[in-house]
Amino acid sequence: MRPSKRRRWIVSTVPAALSLLAASTGLAAESTATAAPAGAQIQPNNAVIDPANLILFSVELDQLTLTDGLAAYGDTTDPHLPLGELTRLLEMDVDVLPAEGRVVGRIGEARRSLIIDLKTGTAREGARSVQLSPDDIAVTASEVYIKASAAERLLPMKFEVNPEALAIKISAEEPLPIQARQERMARLRGLGGNLAQNANESLVVNSPYRLVSLPAFDVQLATGAQTEKPHTPLRYDVRAAADLLYGNFQGYLGSDEAGRPSSARVLFERRSIEGRLLGPLKARVVSAGDVYTPSLSLGPRGLGGRGVAISTVPLDQTNVFNRIDLRGELPLGYDVELYINDVLRSGQNTPAKGRYEFLNVPLSPGVNVVRIVTYGPRGERTEETRIINVGGGMLARGEATFEFGAVEQEREVIEVNGGGGTPARTEGGLRAVAALNYGLTSVITVAAGAALVPEEDDAYRQIYNLGVRTSLFGFATQLDAATDNRGGAAGFLGLAGQIGGASIVLRHAEFRGGFLDENGPGFDFTRPTRQRTEVSADASLEFAGRIIPVSLRAARYAYEDNSLTYTGSFRASSTIGSVLASAGLEYERTETQSTTQDRLTGFLAASTYRDYAWQLRATLDYDILPELAARTLAVSADRDLTPNWAVRLGVGQPLDELDATNFTLASIHRLRFGDLAISGDYSNRDQSWRLGAQFSFGLNHNPAKGGYEMTRPGPGSGGSVLFHAFMDDNGNGVFDPGEEPVKDITVEGGIQRAVTDAQGRAFVPGIGSGPTARLTVGLDQVEAASVKTPPTTLDLRPRAGATIQVEYPIQPTGDVIVRLVLRRPDGSAVGLAAARLVMTDERGRTFEAGTEFDGTAIFSGVPLGNYRVELDPDQAKRLRMRLTKPIAVVVKSDSGFGADVQGEVMFEPRAQEEDAQLSELESSDVHAIG
Repeated sequence: MRPSKRRRWIVSTVPAALSLLAASTGLAAESTATAAPAGAQIQPNNAVIDPANLILFSVELDQLTLTDGLAAYGDTTDPHLPLGELTRLLEMDVDVLPAEGRVVGRIGEARRSLIIDLKTGTAREGARSVQLSPDDIAVTASEVYIKASAAERLLPMKFEVNPEALAIKISAEEPLPIQARQERMARLRGLGGNLAQNANESLVVNSPYRLVSLPAFDVQLATGAQTEKPHTPLRYDVRAAADLLYGNFQGYLGSDEAGRPSSARVLFERRSIEGRLLGPLKARVVSAGDVYTPSLSLGPRGLGGRGVAISTVPLDQTNVFNRIDLRGELPLGYDVELYINDVLRSGQNTPAKGRYEFLNVPLSPGVNVVRIVTYGPRGERTEETRIINVGGGMLARGEATFEFGAVEQEREVIEVNGGGGTPARTEGGLRAVAALNYGLTSVITVAAGAALVPEEDDAYRQIYNLGVRTSLFGFATQLDAATDNRGGAAGFLGLAGQIGGASIVLRHAEFRGGFLDENGPGFDFTRPTRQRTEVSADASLEFAGRIIPVSLRAARYAYEDNSLTYTGSFRASSTIGSVLASAGLEYERTETQSTTQDRLTGFLAASTYRDYAWQLRATLDYDILPELAARTLAVSADRDLTPNWAVRLGVGQPLDELDATNFTLASIHRLRFGDLAISGDYSNRDQSWRLGAQFSFGLNHNPAKGGYEMTRPGPGSGGSVLFHAFMDDNGNGVFDPGEEPVKDITVEGGIQRAVTDAQGRAFVPGIGSGPTARLTVGLDQVEAASVKTPPTTLDLRPRAGATIQVEYPIQPTGDVIVRLVLRRPDGSAVGLAAARLVMTDERGRTFEAGTEFDGTAIFSGVPLGNYRVELDPDQAKRLRMRLTKPIAVVVKSDSGFGADVQGEVMFEPRAQEEDAQLSELESSDVHAIG
């Protein structure tokens, strides 16, 4: 929004003028209350936004004006800037979530993480922790404000604040996304108009579950020719999803290279972030089909199968002594990498039944930023970020969590030939696990668990756990004991805390009597574990002027056959220029009664998004023990030549066999109805080659068109949105006959940018199936001089296969200036300040404003219609004032101020003379200015 110079001057000078008036008369200017952000709620211990200190700054980058009206507050030399609005102007990948007290995003070509978490007091840019004082941050219901000096410590830019000119000049310390898009910058030169929009708040759109809905599909078809058998491979992946029986159905069917079905999955699930399922149980997730059981600290791990599962545990919390399993969809030809707090932990390139699986992932105490980065064969790069708050497992007093799962382990609802996944000791047996945690006091939480695990002899092992979670000497502490029906017993001790700036976690477990514990990477069914000790340390080290996050793991496993296994790992990541570099070492030592084996391997990885155009990746794997040798080097480069055409180049070189080079070349075409990739691979080792074509598309039912349509992939594994924008002339929020649709509105946040057509509709597939999703509505191209819109951020609750219909009514508006005057005894008129006015339309909708120092009240963004203007009844009664005649206003659809009217106020006479009346008036809360 670019306000007129008149409005800019009024907004920026009225608070100061009213403050001066209040000081001179000893009275508070009531009209300043109207400037507060709607629904403002300030977080405790943070700075407070004072509406009287509103400052409108112009913002400039590279001698181009991004906006003339950035609403800041506070000190003009170091103002509180709206972080959400600022990062949107710069097109940065940052999500501002004021309701959650959190800011998350990715910065720079190296995609460093940015996180501000007010609940835990965390502020981090990449691996670098940033100290922020409570005065640096202010939070309202719709925005997070940060001081310019504090923003410089978090964002790669400097702010030159000119308090005299009310201008801010931004100097980028590294390339910003907006600088890489010259066409976008050209459009910003001409931004104008008077588009009244609310970009800071979010429009929450709920999507209730339905009895039944038409399914959505994601389909991948791959074929080609190759020297290996089968010479003409055919492979497919099909994902389907829909609402069914007020839940969500998800299905998957995959094939082998001969086109034969090899794996299938079926899931019925219902989720509630607030925990409103199953009545008093307050479950958050209820699922049936191919599900996973929970794990216990001693005994069973999480395992999949056909069955049911229930959980009341918050989706973004876990215990520091637990490991988590991360699973998700992994289409054909995709690679996936796992980053924990910006440290590369693992990677996969072969789907297990259509999914990736990162099992037994340890986390650090506090806030963990979990990033799952997926690279597609057509140059796609998607990134899923989860913020997991890892505590000591303690609950508030009286709070309880419950998990339960019962499955026929390692058996799918629909069994087909094929494999994948991690084999269990006994396939097909019934596995049932239940876990309960209860906050006994504010510092003591008790835990109990029970499990039924099948054995090879068709019998079942019954396992029972009891434990306590507390804090000792500043360390989170967990004590557990377990027993089974076969005489086995186990004990567990866990400690977690900070030592010398590092997050340390110690886990130690003892097993007796043949107790089988499936947790931990060292478990082996053929060798029962006797003792397990694990230590992890995570820290950020400063080296050569850089902050480097470092992760260390060490473990010792002792088995009943007296053999020992030692494992250790070291991983680190850092940004070097515009490159994110990662390095790691893996050590394993196995000792038996007759042999000892040592193995030490390492890797180096680097990636960059050069100039926001070239996506480059390289990895080097090597051995150190038993002998030093380089193994493989892989390099890939992806480039978008046009918005709909990209190319990929790749080279793989086994370094122990230099004549076995592998080459990859691919041409990717992003079509309106799908993605087509044509690729070729050649291996110099045996002169083998492969030519392939892969077509990926989605099928989704579009309610607006009354039928199915082909889209790019996404609707079968995530939700979709049907967006409808229209001019709501009568302001009832419903698209009525005669009202015009609005075209050229952009909706971003799905798999591709969507634009409303001549009917005002845009279909947005592929918004994911996470607990929440956010879309951004762009109004730059709306041809309207003055309109009022809903918030431009859509806060959604998506699920796979569901289409969320969003009605977006845009009301044409106008602006009204009303001037109140008071007649002096000599007949001259003076403006009346600090009077409250109420403007009411024919439907009873009201708008309020206060008169400023010159008697002027401004009503902005008022819907079209006929209005009457009245004095605030409470203030009028108290001061015995009334209008000399009614004030009527007609708001029309035109630019600028559509109405400019004047009203006269008189006071009911007192028994005293007029001089006494004026004296009484000057001591009231309404003040006249000559």
